Amino acid sequence: MKTIQEFLTKFTFTIALLIGLSLNLQAQRIVRAVPRNNTVVVYSGISYRYANGCYYKPHRSGFVVVTPPVGLRVRVLPVGYTNVVIGGRAYFYFGGVYYIQLQPNNYEIVEIPKEAFLTGLPEGAETITISGKKYYKIGNTYYEKLISENGTERYVMVGEKIQ
Repeated sequence: MKTIQEFLTKFTFTIALLIGLSLNLQAQRIVRAVPRNNTVVVYSGISYRYANGCYYKPHRSGFVVVTPPVGLRVRVLPVGYTNVVIGGRAYFYFGGVYYIQLQPNNYEIVEIPKEAFLTGLPEGAETITISGKKYYKIGNTYYEKLISENGTERYVMVGEKIQ
């Protein structure tokens, strides 16, 4: 019989994973207005709006939901982020975005760490469907399949199950 701690650990991981990935699906969606609790973050002369882990870039008819640029900094991580240690370094992951902590209340968006993605799945990778979305499990690590604009596939680490 599983302990309550094991159940809570799996449940917490699953919820964080689903929140992060569902926001990743919103890319390129145009909205007329951003949530009221947004923060303005200026980067390279563009005033991005940041709310609940989503980034909004001004668009002629409102705002477009975008993946934020590498180098952009925020003071607060989105609710539901996942801690991931890659190559001995601590990262925070949410919705396809990796952050590092520079100082307390100062986080920077960074490139996806090279160790955090695969160009193909190894033999024995397990396919798991959570709420209709496919993930790939290798050992205790979960990956999401992403396809770049040029059609290149890669599998990005989205979390680990803590044992």
